[in-house]
Amino acid sequence: MELTKKQAEKLEDMDIVTAAQEAREEASRLLNDQGFAILSLAVANFIAEIVEHPAKLVKEFAH
Repeated sequence: MELTKKQAEKLEDMDIVTAAQEAREEASRLLNDQGFAILSLAVANFIAEIVEHPAKLVKEFAH
C-alpha cells in the first residue's frame, strides 16, 4: 500500500509512538465504556423482569 503525498507529509509531522499510545488509551477507554454499558443493560433488563413478572422470580428462587 502506497501513501499519498498528503499522507506522507502528515506522517512526517507526527510522532508515531505518541500517536500509538494515544490510540491505545482511547481504545482501552472505549472498551471500558462498552463494558459498563453492557453491565447497565443487564441490570436494567433484570430490574424490568422483576417489575413485569414478580411471580416468576419468586417461583424460580423459592426452591
